[in-house]
Amino acid sequence: MEDIINGEKMEDGDVYDTYADIEDEIIDYDGELDLDSEGEEEEDNETIFSEPNYPANAEEKISWQEQIRMIHLRSHLNELDEKVQSCTYTTEKTREELKKCQNQIEQLEKERDNTFTQIENAEASNNTAAVYRLRSVHDRLCRELEDEEELKENIEKRLEQTEYELWKAEVEKGKFLLAEDELKYKEQQLFREKTDHAIRRLNKEEKSAIQAEGKLKKLDKQQTEMMIEQRQRHKLAMEESRKSHQRASKYLTATLVKLKKEEQDKHSDYKADMQRKIDMLLKLKKDIVSNRENMKAIKARDRAQEREKKIREELERQRILQEGGNADELMLIKKRKNEFEKQKQKFEADQKLKQADIMKKVLSEESRMEKRKREQSYLWSETKKDKEKFVPVHKKKPLKCLEDFSRAALESAGLAGSGDFQQADKTQGMSYSINVKYEDEERDDDEDDVDDEFGQKAVYLSSEPTIVQPPDSSDSETDDVQEDAVSLAKPEFEGLWDTHKPYHVPKDMDTQIKLPGASKMEKDIMMKVLDKHRDGITIKQVAAGREFTGCPFYSKPDIIHFKNFDVGQTYKKKVTLTNVSYTVNYCKYVSITEKLKDFIKIDFDPPGQMSAGLTCDMMVTFKPMINEDLVGQVNFLSQTGPFSIPLRCSTKKCDVQVDTNLADFGVTVIGETLKRTVTLTNKGAMATKFDFFKVTGMKHGTCTTAETSLGRLTSDTMRALSPDSSDQKLSDPKQKIESLEKIAEISPELSSPTGGLDVAGTVNGGSKVGDDISPRQPDSDEYHKPPEPEPSPEFAFSEMEDYGTVDGMKVGSVVSGEIKAFSSIKLEIIWQPTVPGAVDSEFLISFSDPLSEGISIHSVAKAIDVPVWVERQNVDLKICMFDRLYQDTIVVNNRATTALRLKFEVCKDLENHLELLPKTGYIQAQSQFSAQLKFLPRPSLLKESCKYFDKETGVLEAPMTIRVADQTQPVTFTVCAVVTNSDIEFDVSNIDFGFSTIYESVKKSIKVTNKSILPQQFGFLGLPEHVEVQPNDGFGTLLPLETIDLDVIFSPDKARDYKFDLVCKSLINRDFKIHCKGVGVHPPLELSHQVVNFAATSVYDVSTAALHVINSHTSSNEFTHPVPRIGKGEIAPVGPTSFEFVLPSDCPLTISPSVGTVMPGKKCRVQIRFSPKLKEEAVRKEAVKMAVKQMEAQAQREYDEAVRKEVELQEQAQIAAMKKAPKGKSSPKGKGKASAGTTGTTSSTLQKPKPVVAPEPDTITTDSSAYSEAIGSLLRQFKGKFETYTIPCYIGSGSCGDPGSLPYSINNTIYVEVHCPTIKPPVVILSDSGRNTINFGEVSIGQSVSRSVTMQNISNKTVELNSSLLDTDGPFLMLNALRVLPPGGTHTAVLSFAPNKGCVFQEVLSINSMTALLSMTLIGKGVSPIVNLSLESDVLDMGAVLATEYCERTFKIHNTSSLSIDYVIKLDSLSLLRHAKSQHLPAFIKRDKKNKSYVGTQNNNGQNVFDLVPSEGTIPAGGTKEVTVTFAPDHGSEHYSDGVRIELFGQEESHFFELLGIAKNHIMYMYGGDELTPDIESLAVTPVLDDDEDFKLPPKPILVSLFSITKDNEFTTASREIFVACVRTMAVSQKKNGEFQFENIQTLQAKGFNMEPQRGMIEAGTKKSIMLTWTPPPGHEPNQTMEASVLVTLKGDVTEQYRVMLRGMVVSE
Repeated sequence: MEDIINGEKMEDGDVYDTYADIEDEIIDYDGELDLDSEGEEEEDNETIFSEPNYPANAEEKISWQEQIRMIHLRSHLNELDEKVQSCTYTTEKTREELKKCQNQIEQLEKERDNTFTQIENAEASNNTAAVYRLRSVHDRLCRELEDEEELKENIEKRLEQTEYELWKAEVEKGKFLLAEDELKYKEQQLFREKTDHAIRRLNKEEKSAIQAEGKLKKLDKQQTEMMIEQRQRHKLAMEESRKSHQRASKYLTATLVKLKKEEQDKHSDYKADMQRKIDMLLKLKKDIVSNRENMKAIKARDRAQEREKKIREELERQRILQEGGNADELMLIKKRKNEFEKQKQKFEADQKLKQADIMKKVLSEESRMEKRKREQSYLWSETKKDKEKFVPVHKKKPLKCLEDFSRAALESAGLAGSGDFQQADKTQGMSYSINVKYEDEERDDDEDDVDDEFGQKAVYLSSEPTIVQPPDSSDSETDDVQEDAVSLAKPEFEGLWDTHKPYHVPKDMDTQIKLPGASKMEKDIMMKVLDKHRDGITIKQVAAGREFTGCPFYSKPDIIHFKNFDVGQTYKKKVTLTNVSYTVNYCKYVSITEKLKDFIKIDFDPPGQMSAGLTCDMMVTFKPMINEDLVGQVNFLSQTGPFSIPLRCSTKKCDVQVDTNLADFGVTVIGETLKRTVTLTNKGAMATKFDFFKVTGMKHGTCTTAETSLGRLTSDTMRALSPDSSDQKLSDPKQKIESLEKIAEISPELSSPTGGLDVAGTVNGGSKVGDDISPRQPDSDEYHKPPEPEPSPEFAFSEMEDYGTVDGMKVGSVVSGEIKAFSSIKLEIIWQPTVPGAVDSEFLISFSDPLSEGISIHSVAKAIDVPVWVERQNVDLKICMFDRLYQDTIVVNNRATTALRLKFEVCKDLENHLELLPKTGYIQAQSQFSAQLKFLPRPSLLKESCKYFDKETGVLEAPMTIRVADQTQPVTFTVCAVVTNSDIEFDVSNIDFGFSTIYESVKKSIKVTNKSILPQQFGFLGLPEHVEVQPNDGFGTLLPLETIDLDVIFSPDKARDYKFDLVCKSLINRDFKIHCKGVGVHPPLELSHQVVNFAATSVYDVSTAALHVINSHTSSNEFTHPVPRIGKGEIAPVGPTSFEFVLPSDCPLTISPSVGTVMPGKKCRVQIRFSPKLKEEAVRKEAVKMAVKQMEAQAQREYDEAVRKEVELQEQAQIAAMKKAPKGKSSPKGKGKASAGTTGTTSSTLQKPKPVVAPEPDTITTDSSAYSEAIGSLLRQFKGKFETYTIPCYIGSGSCGDPGSLPYSINNTIYVEVHCPTIKPPVVILSDSGRNTINFGEVSIGQSVSRSVTMQNISNKTVELNSSLLDTDGPFLMLNALRVLPPGGTHTAVLSFAPNKGCVFQEVLSINSMTALLSMTLIGKGVSPIVNLSLESDVLDMGAVLATEYCERTFKIHNTSSLSIDYVIKLDSLSLLRHAKSQHLPAFIKRDKKNKSYVGTQNNNGQNVFDLVPSEGTIPAGGTKEVTVTFAPDHGSEHYSDGVRIELFGQEESHFFELLGIAKNHIMYMYGGDELTPDIESLAVTPVLDDDEDFKLPPKPILVSLFSITKDNEFTTASREIFVACVRTMAVSQKKNGEFQFENIQTLQAKGFNMEPQRGMIEAGTKKSIMLTWTPPPGHEPNQTMEASVLVTLKGDVTEQYRVMLRGMVVSE
């Protein structure tokens, strides 16, 4: 499921690259998984993203339950995969271990055979020392071989087990193959649903953003208007204030006088007030002094009362202690009772006050309500009407769980018709329930705390059923109880926090229902029915077709175990129960084991309904009262059945054991003393006493006190206890007890009541065997018994010596004591033989704990007898060096009673190296003799052929002999040593450092080897100042045969020749020399920094650093300052000096400038740029993998599509065949076979996708998606690296000229060392396959296009993102803010491109993540949009229509640009600025055509008179959009007009034209002539005339002015046109055509006026022109005006008259 959410690749290779951007944006926007998207409505699909093309067939949406199931299934499949991988890894690892073990066995067998051959050779050469050594090696090899064989068997068994687990895991995984395929399909479907949902939400957000932008513009406009208005108000206020100041200046003097008087009055009042305060403070001071004395007296009285109270409490405490009670507990109870009484009194007082306040509020509320009823009686309706409308309150039905079940059970048992039962049910109205009664519910919290602390519980379970009384019951006791229960201390409405009570489990044995009036048989039947009901409580849980089996809840811990408890203490454990069933389950605590109820308390609140995976807590409290182990269980009941949790309580116990049961001393010479230690460990939690004593050879006196006699054992008893008796070898405690019983049978005195030993091994006094042996162990005080009489120390010592001398075995100083819990004690067994022979003894450790059995320890040893012997048979001199003297002392012992003569002999081969002094000596009787051993190994030992010295290993084994007089067998011992040399060797003897500048150092590495097998300390002493040896300044320690590398660093300080020696001294004062030489060079130029350290730079990031090249050579005088030269060569000339930096190949560094010239005394700045990148070869190699994956996915998709089409074709063919089957005569069987044959042939033609051929790395282009994905993949895998580059700078004297013409010396070369750490970038780009170039493409000017860039934090730290500033005047803008990214988190940045001119834009946006910069290149091109209108002019005349009717006209908008254009058509009448523009003077007043208002008369009904559809839309490139203009006036007017503006992309206005229209009330009208009225409709109310047949409307006037021009004393004819039109109406009943007629035109003709035509008919929707002419009559005075009028009658739906007024005037040219 995580793969789907994060947009990553699925396991089957399906890649969701197409919607990666969308999905990343979904995750960043939503922030959480939206599981309920079924009910959302679909929004418009206008978005910058194109919707994905999904199949047309509809799929059901995945529900949230299905999604949860998919998540669990994916988790289970991942667990199976991990299990298979883990088992595979374990199997392979076990096989490797088995192979290594077999190889080790073969090697050990070879070594064993070789050792056996060497033993045979040594025996043949009679080399005894080598034989012993080789035999020990042979034994060791045999033991190792046996161990390896045993290890091999264990590994083979483990291998079989791991292979079985692997097969088992693979089989389990195979069961889910089909489920996994289905899951993948569901996940793809879920991904598509999420993508659709995200696109819809994105569209919605885009619309919201557009609306918000409009609101913001409106707000800016309002703010601007408010600023202007505020300035005007401020200006008016300033003028008003100036005028007010002038008016108020007259009254200023009087006002100042008045104010001064008021200030004086205030000052006098202030003085009086201050005097009054001073008097009050003085009085307060006196009161404080008097009250202080009173307080002192009160405090003294309180202290006296407190002392008396303490004295009384102490006397009370003493009295309680004398009576044997617990004083602290009783005093605490008394103290808390007193506190409780005080609190109770305080609570009662507060309760009374609160009751009074409540009653006061209630009375005031009642009075206020009465007042409102009197004043506003209409708010309260009548009572009768309320009763009629009253709906009775719905009675809450009682719980019918048990009642209905009981009724149904009784009916099934045959008691449904029982009259008694029905009568009782009807009359009494009883309901049966099992209640838990809580007593003393009104107690305070403090009293509850006291009860809880001392274990007093106030909750009891009622064992009798409760009978609920009916409401009309007349029981007085119940009423009294209810009245007493009313308490105003409790709130009227309780919250959830007040009603919670701890859960208590009802006892099943007490929940018996009593049926009043029922017989015994009826009760039995009722109980059987209830038992049957309880058995049916549990149900089976089936989910996804599988039935849940097993324990439904998992407990943590699995077993509730209270370990090592103490009686009286309280222990608590928290247990967590987890629902592990398939679906919802319930959990109910039932009971606990009966014997645990007195000690265990369960606190468990039933959680109710629990979903799968949820947990609940349970607290188990254990307070032990008895000291014994307890075992039981806690029983629960769930929906799927009962389950239980084991519970154990274990006491403290002892767990004692020893580290070994065998003490083997080996072969020992008589007189030696050896010790073996046995560790006794107690792993239990309880301490115990122990006794450590010897069983074999134990005497009677060792088990009794000092008063018991020592010689009461008979010879038979001694024989039975003798160490030689084979029957007395005890191997376990049972045998020890049997031996003790045998001793008791043989010697009755041992079991006597006075001091014998019982069968259990204890003394009759209650102490263990061996208690009297140790006088240092006192008795414990816990037994409260007087101590037993202890033996004297002298006698105890004699006893120990007595039983220890039987066979030389005895116990050490610790013979008894107490071993504490979780501790250990070391016990010693001493072996001091006095008689030669083998000894086998038994020791016993007994314990006071009755549950701990005794521990037996077996001890074996062998003693031999030699009169003269040496203490050390093997004298080991360790490792010795040549030419060094080593000494040791040889101690010889004599156990004989006479003095003996000794002669020391050294083998002849070692006489030059070994020496024993003196050669001869005498050793006194029973004394010691010391001889001096000197060993001086010489280098000649390597050349001599000595059989005791191994030249390869350097091991020396020299047998030494001591000859004893009168003794045939000599005493031999061996001197062992390992001889080595002390040489330190260098791999070179001479070091030539060559030429080195004084600003740098030359390093040479040498190898130092220690030829000795001893570590040697060394150091280089007396080094010159210009030489150092590292590390550790040339001091250190060489391990045996170790070779280390040392660096000799040569740093010359001046230009000259150097020769010197390096001296290395060892700790034994040996010298080793190395000869060195070198030449110092002073170059003409120097660098300001020799080492440049770049900060950690991420891949594809850039870091820069700078240094200076300095020319400090200004003088050639070598006596005043150092001059540039090579050694003692010529001085470099003074003048311009050139340099050149040469970078190594494949270096991510650039130097600018790399070549330059520096004048003397000047310096040149050089900048170094570090830009690490991935290697091209690695990127192309990874790109091949990515391309192969893409090709495979594409081939698989094509194959799936072909299969789908083939299946569809086959299905269509089958359907067609089935339709044709009834018509044909062939049998259906044949047709079926034929169709099957065709299906087989067509399916066989499809082949599976062929293997993809990987492309060549060179064929992959850098702009391909595979190349970008390869870079992203390598960046995620990048682990960081650190590289160092040494860049040479060549120097030549002179200025730069032609390449190769400037002379230079290679010895003058200086170097700069650059440290370049490269790290993985913390943030990478996920969208667009990881490309960091965002191309917006071509965008129209004024249009804004957004692109989203998704970034991910691939580091393991939280990253805070910051961005660089984009050009504020540029077209690029980041729309959302950056935020802090957690590890693995993603963030989607939205960038917009809004060009303001037609050109190409490019900017670089840097995302700073504190440690690295992520650069993104933004590219876009602005294009100017061009559209054309099909209108011929800027005015669109809609003509005339009847009022309340409409007409339509169309025009086209053509897009001639290469982009799709969004247009919006806006009307001036709907503009927000219409009111502001209408505030200007009308055009007919100021005659200004510039600020013309295009908005004319509008409809009175509020609707637009002009409407354009569609008013907005998108015109594709080269497309055309047709717009329909509708003119629908609601009243008659000739001044309908509006302005139309066409805006592109909501910003740029491209075209404007004016709409005109005329509305008439009748179909006939006349227009033309001069303007008589303004073009603005009057706001005056037109009077409504009454309908009267005699009333006629006056004719409408039309003025026509005719101007005749005089020319050559002649008058020209003036002419003008007027028009008569007929409106086309939509009404069917009205007349369609009209007529007109001019009346009485004769008078006009006399004045020179004429008109044509004078009458006519006009069709609907047309107009007719009437030509008016005027020719001045003869004799007309030019200065006079000729006027005349004529009536025109228009006949249409109504008859109207127009008066045409003619005016003729003569004008000149």
